[in-house]
Amino acid sequence: DTMDFIEIATTGNATDFGNLTDGGRDYPSGCGSATRGIFFGGSEPGFRNIIDYVIMSSSGGANDFGDMLIAPLTNFALSNATRGISAGGLTAPTPAYTTNDSIEFITIATTGNTSSFGSLSEVNSYAATCASPTRGIFNQGSTPTYKKTIEYVTIATGGNAIRFGESSKSGAGAPMGASSATRGVFAGGQFDNPYPQTDIIDYITIATEGNAIDFGDLTAARSHGSGLSNSLRGCFAGGSSPNKTNVIEFVTIASTGNASDFGDLTVARDRLGQGACDSHGGI
Repeated sequence: DTMDFIEIATTGNATDFGNLTDGGRDYPSGCGSATRGIFFGGSEPGFRNIIDYVIMSSSGGANDFGDMLIAPLTNFALSNATRGISAGGLTAPTPAYTTNDSIEFITIATTGNTSSFGSLSEVNSYAATCASPTRGIFNQGSTPTYKKTIEYVTIATGGNAIRFGESSKSGAGAPMGASSATRGVFAGGQFDNPYPQTDIIDYITIATEGNAIDFGDLTAARSHGSGLSNSLRGCFAGGSSPNKTNVIEFVTIASTGNASDFGDLTVARDRLGQGACDSHGGI
């Protein structure tokens, strides 16, 4: 249930921030505003519909925000300064795991339960996300077969996701996402059977639909990590490479190139969800 934090403008190791409200959770998917960080769902043991929030300026752990309409695992989240959005994910086995296409949202400044936003174009899990102040991007994932598709929503208005384009990579699940207000960057991921991982980083221009373009490479192939960003740097933390790792890397979003070492997490871990930042591209 550990949360780590970093100062994105300066490289260095992560520091303990506090704990989630309800034990250890796989894939709690994050987003945030300038003041609050939000973490949706998660699992192990049991699938949970919990939403936690933290005050970004102070460490000390999470507080209860409300509940989701469904209890998802491997859902994916994004936000602008006002709304937080969670989409997709697996739902608990009844009797088998089911992947869903739902999109839910909250108003970050006020606690409460999620409301329905719309639907993805198809069921999806293990996707990466990023956002500008107006658009939210969902990149790749598993449906349950791994996919290349990129979709978007207009954050201020409810509605179904619309096709944006395709990744430069083959169909992949569990990549990591980051963005400025204009550019989205997606790093790593895991291909379909026999599940090799990739070090490829690609990017999109959020305001214009189209296919992703090669950006550079991670220092090593990995997936199932956590992405976050301010308006200048994208950071990619933890994940499987192929064993769980404590590595944090960064890129300069406005310029293409390979990732560089940033520092280390407090402990090696994988099966992370999207991170949360108080100065990301959606703010």
